[in-house]
Amino acid sequence: MFEYGDGELEPITPTHRQFKGDIEKGLEMKKLVLSGFLASEEIYINQLEALLLPMRPLKATATTSQPVLTIQQIETIFYKIQDIFEIHKEFYDALLPSIQQWDEKVTVGHLFQKLASQLGVYKAFVDNYKVALETAEKCSQANSQFQKISENLKVKGPKDSKECTTTISMEALLYKPIDRVTRSTLVLHDLLKHTPKDHPDFPLLQDALRISQNFLSSINEEIDPRRTAVTTPKGEARQLVKDGFLVEVSESSRKLRHVFLFTDLLLCAKMKKTAVGRHQQYECKWYIPLADLTFQTLDDSDSCPSIQVLPEHEIEEMKIKISVLKSEIQKEKKAPKGQSRVERLRKKMNEQESWLLLHSPTIPFRIHNKHGKSYLFLLSSDYERSEWRESIQKLQKKDLQACVLSSVELQVLTSSCFKLRTVHNIPVTSNKDDEETPGLYGFLHVIVHSAKGFKESANLYCTLEVDSYGYFVSKAKTRVFRDTAEPQWNEEFEIELEGSQYLRILCYEKCYDKSMLNKDDNEIVDKIMGKGQVQVRGRASQKQTMHKERCLRPSGEIFQHVTHFN
Repeated sequence: MFEYGDGELEPITPTHRQFKGDIEKGLEMKKLVLSGFLASEEIYINQLEALLLPMRPLKATATTSQPVLTIQQIETIFYKIQDIFEIHKEFYDALLPSIQQWDEKVTVGHLFQKLASQLGVYKAFVDNYKVALETAEKCSQANSQFQKISENLKVKGPKDSKECTTTISMEALLYKPIDRVTRSTLVLHDLLKHTPKDHPDFPLLQDALRISQNFLSSINEEIDPRRTAVTTPKGEARQLVKDGFLVEVSESSRKLRHVFLFTDLLLCAKMKKTAVGRHQQYECKWYIPLADLTFQTLDDSDSCPSIQVLPEHEIEEMKIKISVLKSEIQKEKKAPKGQSRVERLRKKMNEQESWLLLHSPTIPFRIHNKHGKSYLFLLSSDYERSEWRESIQKLQKKDLQACVLSSVELQVLTSSCFKLRTVHNIPVTSNKDDEETPGLYGFLHVIVHSAKGFKESANLYCTLEVDSYGYFVSKAKTRVFRDTAEPQWNEEFEIELEGSQYLRILCYEKCYDKSMLNKDDNEIVDKIMGKGQVQVRGRASQKQTMHKERCLRPSGEIFQHVTHFN
């Protein structure tokens, strides 16, 4: 998100009380601000140049028999970068001599005015930004040559710097223009602060600031809301990649946490209790830089305390209570003046579903930092656990630097979590509005036929998960098909649905290593070979059948037959 100060500008001291020495000091500060901005402008131009460097050879190969990217893909990814580069190169070349020949009469406001008047190019860039990122990501996945290029762009260092080049990703460079507009606006605030009101520059800088702020206001909501102005040690924007509610085992008790995965760190937070009418806030419990984060091995987990699991009958009893409450709520909705009772029943159901959410998960997800501190989360879905692991590992492939946040930086980052979060409510059905798409009830008849596309023979089996009471649980498992790359299970399952909307399938390679078979029953030691998800749809009093060929990530296809009986 863009951030900027308010539009009210107040002089530090009234003009009639300013002495000549104060004015000279202020103008000297103005020169320092401009010099710093000019240096950052040089870095920005070098970054844009690094982004443009692969564009020319990519265009040259686009018309050959073996193109790396198509012309359309190139134009989408690099849209308006050349124009932005030329605008800032012209601005830099005009500003440099003004600073080199500095005196109190020098004016630079007209240069900032012209820069602000060209913000329409940035509007076009912003409108295309999300598509550019998605296109670059898809092209990287489809073409290893482009992936190598996009992850290793070389940025020249400043002329007077000993640093020759730095390596940076295309994704990080594509964010630079968005970040630059915000920084330019902040610099205008500083320049006005150190410019006397009667100086010829003052009205010009004010006008440039007005144009910039109007521009930021117009596009503020169009920027990816997961972006934040907080930066990483390498100066890149720290972006929220993933967030969600997880159960943490802390001091032998289960705690519901909101976990935020940023580009360079994992942050675990809890919602603070606030007075009615006050904004909700998060409290950071801990964070780990991704450069210091490792996943616990099975050998390491021997020293971990055993996971306390409630008897299955207690979980089932709670599910029955929730089902009864749901029926009562539906009955009261039809009754005259039943609204107040509906609210009481909803509150009770929320408490029971929250209890279930806290006590049902049993699949351990262990992480620790390089200093030996370990953290344990419990999940109800191995699919979800693998999603978290894969997201972290993907980020760890980048050139990460360990970061240590000051108390102020940590407070700013934690405060930003509230507006950046993508998951707003704990996953319980009582949180959903009546008009939201209701899940399915009844039975899902699933036939898992076969799979293909695996590169090597293995001992393969599948599990099926559905969402139930707001979270996913494993419902069925095929037999192990031994030593094959094309298993033929042809197994049928009847799965009870309890407000379900999605069916997930995971394909595993069975582990027969004896040293790993004595682990806790909830510790899944088998390797996920691929996974996929399909939405289950249906209407009242309707039988629905689907024939599905699901693409499993990272490789393979699975054939299944799904029928829903309401």
